[in-house]
Parts: sequence; structure tokens; C-alpha cells
Amino acid sequence: MSIENETHRLLSEIDTRAGLKNFRKRRYEDFFLNYRSSMRDVYELFNTLYRETEDKEERDDKMNAAALDLVKWAQNTYESTGWFNREQKLIDMQCMMVFYVFPGILSNANEEDRLMTDIIIAQWKSAFPKSNINAATFEEINGGFKDSIFGMALADIFKKK
Repeated sequence: MSIENETHRLLSEIDTRAGLKNFRKRRYEDFFLNYRSSMRDVYELFNTLYRETEDKEERDDKMNAAALDLVKWAQNTYESTGWFNREQKLIDMQCMMVFYVFPGILSNANEEDRLMTDIIIAQWKSAFPKSNINAATFEEINGGFKDSIFGMALADIFKKK
């Protein structure tokens, strides 16, 4: 198993419908942690790459190949999707990248993780020029869920009477 052939799993093995359904304040953390746990072997491949590849140029080549595996999978999925559903498929994949794939990589706690996400983003933008995705950590995303609007607790606003 090599990172250059396994990175696509970070996106291909997410149930998009469940990922979107669980992108809510009360559900996101559990879904993210389960996703991250299911991808443990892929993250370990990243760790191995960072640890065992001392030559910077060789490491960068492997990181580019790993990113290409993911982006090529997304591109093939997009192109094989019917014309009518293509744009929605791209939006769904971009959501999964931003909600789960990038935070998962950045949760790996290696200094090279940010470089890996930057490489993926550059290749993604090359494959999908109209897209504009960026990486954020789990903490940044999870902290962005709101508890109140205009000082009123959301639970109070939507409480059934």
C-alpha cells in the first residue's frame, strides 16, 4: 500500500449524503471523528511518508503524486457523472473536501500537513478552475457553528412551543 495509490480514499469513501446531513453543530464532531478513524491507515501512510523520506525533492514528488491520486479520482467521478448532475456532484465533492478531507489531513499534527493540503488545493484548482476551496482545521470549522443570532440562543429561537 502506497500513499500515491490510497489518497483518493479520503474522498471516495465518504458517504456524501451522510456527510452533508451531519454537518451540524451537534453532529459534526462525532461524524468527523468516525470518518477520521475509518481513514486511519491512510493518515498513517502520510506519517510514514513524512518520517521516512529525508530527501525533500523525493518527498515533494510523492506528495504531488498522492495529491494527484485524489484529484484524478475526483475528476474522473465528475466526468463520469451525467451532464445534468455534474455541477451538483462537484459541489458535493468540494463540501466533503472542505468539511472532512482537509480537516482530517490537518488533524494529523505534522508540519508537512499544511503543505499537503496546499498541494491538493493547487491541483484541485487546476482540474476545476472555477472552484475556490481552502483548507481549515477541524477546530476552526467546529468553532464556526453558531450558538446565537443577535444575542438570542438558537435553541430558544427554534424551540417548539
